[in-house]
Amino acid sequence: MSNFSNIPSQFDDLVKDHPVVFISYSWDSEDHKSWVRKLSDDLRTKYAVNTLLDQYNRGGYDLIQFMNKGIEIADRVILIGTPAYREKSEKYDGGAKYEDQLISAELYHKMGSSKFIPVLRIGKFDTSFRSLIETRTGYDMREDAQYETNLHILAAELWNNPLNAAPALGPKPEFTLASTIIPSQKSLKELSCDQFVEEVKRLLSTPHSEIAYTELIEGETKRAYETIQVNSNYHFSITPELFSQYQEIHFKAVEKLMAASIIVVRYGDLKQQQLFVDTVLKLCIKPFVNGEITTEGTNYLHLLAATFLLYTIGVACIKFSYFQLLNVIFKTKVPAGNVFSPSYGFSLAFLAGTCHWRADVLNIYMGSTWIYPFSELLWRKLYPLFKEYTIDMEDFRCIYCAWEHLFSLLYHHYQCGLMHQNDFTTGLFVLKRVEFFRMQDNFYTLFYNAAKERKDQWEPLKQGLFEGKYTVFEQTYNEGEEYYKKYGRWR
Repeated sequence: MSNFSNIPSQFDDLVKDHPVVFISYSWDSEDHKSWVRKLSDDLRTKYAVNTLLDQYNRGGYDLIQFMNKGIEIADRVILIGTPAYREKSEKYDGGAKYEDQLISAELYHKMGSSKFIPVLRIGKFDTSFRSLIETRTGYDMREDAQYETNLHILAAELWNNPLNAAPALGPKPEFTLASTIIPSQKSLKELSCDQFVEEVKRLLSTPHSEIAYTELIEGETKRAYETIQVNSNYHFSITPELFSQYQEIHFKAVEKLMAASIIVVRYGDLKQQQLFVDTVLKLCIKPFVNGEITTEGTNYLHLLAATFLLYTIGVACIKFSYFQLLNVIFKTKVPAGNVFSPSYGFSLAFLAGTCHWRADVLNIYMGSTWIYPFSELLWRKLYPLFKEYTIDMEDFRCIYCAWEHLFSLLYHHYQCGLMHQNDFTTGLFVLKRVEFFRMQDNFYTLFYNAAKERKDQWEPLKQGLFEGKYTVFEQTYNEGEEYYKKYGRWR
């Protein structure tokens, strides 16, 4: 027989003493097939794993024979879960059904086997795998931002060197009457701001720490919320002294969360970041108490903590070029029971993102004469938290104004205000942008010039802002310019 008539087999090229892994998946789409191919290629090239994948087969090779032999000889079988994968294995004839029968037969005979590893790509474990599979420990690879990390963890498992393995037992303890009781760890309440941030960093870098991370953030959110609720009697008139006191109360209530949010925006994924949006929403809530009286203007104090945290998140998104979270923020609505109304919901951006006091009134409370006193208050409050991430105070002010301007444009785009289409917010950026553009090489100028230069490839647009279209951004930007000229305060 000619060499040209032989069909080479993947099984002929297996490297001895390297794990052999069969990959089972459904042909949902070309994008999905490409993702599976990349996973297999990366396991082979980066981690020296023998992967068996139907896409590697030469023309003419029998698929049924490939499935039979592949599942039989493989050390592990990776099951790529999607809703279509489950549906095809349950309902369809053909390769997917036959492959599922092979897998099910082996599972029934070897119930204690860890040969089969679920890897979730789309959906949820209970909708993307059959019941026999969904209860097994698996890996969540839905987030592309965490792909390399999850790939590393999966490869360690395939090499039988799992990163979450239990440590070896320590020496047998000696129990005596004189034994010293080990003191318990500090409660989260007792953690300093720096310690809290370090704990967040640790959990972000620790595999399978989702529960601990969630409980940490939600626990601190609960403490911040309770602090604010304790001080939520607003039946009084504001004085400069009281305004200063409430600033301090609210800032201290969320200081740990503000510092941590910067880290999570920089290093975390969207799911981890969204917990902080949930926190901002919760901080806007004020349960209605029958017979309670509040003073108009004084009740705005309730939103200070939410605003501090929202602006910290926004500035971090600008600084570290992570814009997906902003879509979440501007699509979020605070339900009824907020500080403004016991029966009507408002946009989160409206409640926590705008100043509800008139500038002249706020200047009295602050003992200042600023044109945009709320902007001045916020950037000065935030700067100490961003000091280590910026060149100097002026650099931070440029970053802050870039955020404030983008907030205004997105606020209009998502129609967050009460006036809807006519609403743009104003702030310090209205005054400073002419100066910034004249200086050229500052953060603000470089950020907005990049939009003109890169158009649809501008990073905020690539990540989904303004529908991902430069034309939409450009129109919004130009409409904003007309608004700022007409309604912006200059002196």
